[in-house]
Amino acid sequence: MFLDIGVGILASLFVAHLYGLGLSLAFILGGIFFSLLMDADFVIHFAKGGTYNTGYRHRNLLHYPLLYIPIGMVVIGFFNHSWAILFAICSFFHFVHDSIGVGWDVQWLYPFDNRHFTLFYRYTSPIKEKLPRQFLYIWKHEDIDALAKRYGDEHWIRNMYFKLHPYALVEYAVFIVSLVVLYFYI
Repeated sequence: MFLDIGVGILASLFVAHLYGLGLSLAFILGGIFFSLLMDADFVIHFAKGGTYNTGYRHRNLLHYPLLYIPIGMVVIGFFNHSWAILFAICSFFHFVHDSIGVGWDVQWLYPFDNRHFTLFYRYTSPIKEKLPRQFLYIWKHEDIDALAKRYGDEHWIRNMYFKLHPYALVEYAVFIVSLVVLYFYI
């Protein structure tokens, strides 16, 4: 989440600079909103009785980049081109973020292919079997529940964000850098 917020801030600065726009609070908040928007399906997952243990299943509504980004760009672009670019950048980097480390992937090629893709690193429970390290993990959609049960961490929020963990350090660093850059940009 902190990484997404930081990326939303940095993307807002970049797009404002690219288009020669005066930076506004609304544009910065828009970047943050766009960076977090696709995780609205996480709220829906919990409203339907989901738990943190099954939180990876929330990616079954808005986490389809080949559909989400073009549709969002067309809808937003109808009103404002720079906001559509901001939406695309923030959304793309959220999907990249979701493809590295946390969760069980992004279905990058959906609706053409329902396999799940994770890049570089896949967090696993500190007390369970570890996955072999590799550049790209590709999983069949029907295998995700079994993978989460075998390797998942029911305390992933606590273990990744409230302990010294490389993933959390990167998230916090990007967030802090975005605030520093924003301070000097204004």
